[in-house]
Amino acid sequence: MRERMISVITPTLNAAAYLQACLDNVRGQAYAPVEHLVVDGGSRDGTREMVLACAGARLVDAPGLNQSAAINLGFRLAKGEIVAWLNADDLYTPGALAAVAEAFGGDATLDAAYGDCDVVDLADRLLWRERPGPYDFERLLRRGNYLAQPAVFLRKRVLDEVGYLDERFECGMDYDLWLRLRGRHVAYLPRVLAVYRWYATSKTAVNQFGCWRELLVIVRRYGGGWTPALAWSYARMLLALGRQQTVRRIPRLGTPRD
Repeated sequence: MRERMISVITPTLNAAAYLQACLDNVRGQAYAPVEHLVVDGGSRDGTREMVLACAGARLVDAPGLNQSAAINLGFRLAKGEIVAWLNADDLYTPGALAAVAEAFGGDATLDAAYGDCDVVDLADRLLWRERPGPYDFERLLRRGNYLAQPAVFLRKRVLDEVGYLDERFECGMDYDLWLRLRGRHVAYLPRVLAVYRWYATSKTAVNQFGCWRELLVIVRRYGGGWTPALAWSYARMLLALGRQQTVRRIPRLGTPRD
């Protein structure tokens, strides 16, 4: 079976604290034809030197681009038949790319494939595991994004057919793209393909209201609206933020109140 090149796009901006692990992870995959494009938005933390020193990684300078535009640039430059994006603070599991290549190689009609994803904290402790199950457009619209972005892979030609990421979005660009896969041949691979780091200072965590605004714009774009499932998720987000604010207001032991 012919080995298909996989192009991994990593958008980054001052993420050197995580980037080396990402570079090592992609390079260490048990699959040879891999292209790793690191699209840098103008980092000043040693990112450039780190990428240039890494065999197999290619630095793409793109100062001023937002994340969606940086990923699109990487997609357009990609030489691989299969493309994906992996943020600097995320990882693939051992053998993930080989498993993905096997899935695409075994079915010429396959447009996209995705798997499970472990969510970990900064100490690499497992918080939970995302097991999305089969692709379901109505479920996506009704419940929100249930596909873990680091574990999604696309045949590049599909982007030319359904469109690239909407660069107006800062959080929901992946969700918008998944909805455009409606009617395509999308396969669920029931194995853990990626590891996603969840921490308090990540873009998603610090901009939850902005992310929700984007989600609602996207839902309405595809004919949906508020559902009980979305309302429940939104309420849980508000409750979690309220608890965080309460904890911050509690004075430390021995600290006088104002």
